[in-house]
Amino acid sequence: MKKFSGRLTSMLLALCMLLSISLCSCNSTGEAMLKLGKTEISENMFVFWLSRYKAQFEYAYGSALQEAYGVSSSDDFWKLTYTEGNGTDETYDSRFTDYIYQNAMTYLVALYLFDEYGLSISKDEKESIDEYIDGMIEDYASGSENEFNVILAEYGFNLATLRACYETDAKISALQDYLFGKGGPEEISSADLEAYYEKTYVRMEQICIFLDECPEKADDGTYITDSEGQISYREMSVAETEAARAKANEALTKLNNGESFSTVLAQYNENTESTSYTNGIYLSSDTVYSSGDDATTLYETLLDMNAGEYKLVELEHTLHIIRKLELDSGAYSKTANADFFSFYDSSIGEYVSFSEYVKTPFFLSFIEEKQKELNEQIKIDSEVKEKHTIASVKANPYF
Repeated sequence: MKKFSGRLTSMLLALCMLLSISLCSCNSTGEAMLKLGKTEISENMFVFWLSRYKAQFEYAYGSALQEAYGVSSSDDFWKLTYTEGNGTDETYDSRFTDYIYQNAMTYLVALYLFDEYGLSISKDEKESIDEYIDGMIEDYASGSENEFNVILAEYGFNLATLRACYETDAKISALQDYLFGKGGPEEISSADLEAYYEKTYVRMEQICIFLDECPEKADDGTYITDSEGQISYREMSVAETEAARAKANEALTKLNNGESFSTVLAQYNENTESTSYTNGIYLSSDTVYSSGDDATTLYETLLDMNAGEYKLVELEHTLHIIRKLELDSGAYSKTANADFFSFYDSSIGEYVSFSEYVKTPFFLSFIEEKQKELNEQIKIDSEVKEKHTIASVKANPYF
């Protein structure tokens, strides 16, 4: 099946929401849940959004959630409660439903602005969307639109809304390109780019020591790899782990006694990959996702450090002595730093540059400000909104 060429806005794509869906007739996109001027987000769009995100969330985290929370199925997870910062309890069902609802508001404002700016999607774009949908009809229903609608109805939507969904994604992509593309009214300047880099990145160098597992080595000292070319790791003994802690403390003592970081790094670092980054390692708030991740731990630790300061940090399988460095101007444009400033855009199947990537957070910030300006004009059908939650919809992994 050939995919259409429309590029989804990256941040909205991160939520894996394709927008749309109808519980009504085969030509209807459903009753309006949100309205701004003549722009609408229907009840059925919201249902689809919930079902699509639910499927992708459960695919990515379902087994881990069942193990972590001791539940027999992902459905039970949505019933669990957690305590908000204000001390009130809320279910995960409520939390994620509100998260998706807020995203629907973002779509509403973006679509409204698309019309206000007098934008349109090209004939080629529409033909690409039609070709993509025709491919799905052929693959799933042997070319029968009626049979395809029967399949879609199981998830609460129809072909008309599915088509509107893809056109919506194309419109939002076009709006971002119009606003922040070359010559656009919100084109990002070099000063804007530098400011965003300084706001979101930290820079460090590190001494890494393996704690409870380490790479397997052949007799000649080279790393052993598996069938896919990845380095194989082995579990370390208790004695080896104790020796690793002693080694880290010894390195820290030398630093405290005045030895240079570069000298101690050369003596104690066990992860030679990190030393290939001659300008240091760059971490960003955009590339860390949950508080339990090693990258997040390092990033949040560095935020509280001053340039030149070093600290011992224990991660899941490694010990790190990290030294915070001052950010260097324009680091994102240097070839040696490419690993830290390239972002994969799954909608086009390619890596994009830092200057291209930042259009998305700038776009979302722009939409957020516009939403504040237009908030009083937004009409919400609360009764429709309250009818659906992420727990109540069927997970939709296909459309």
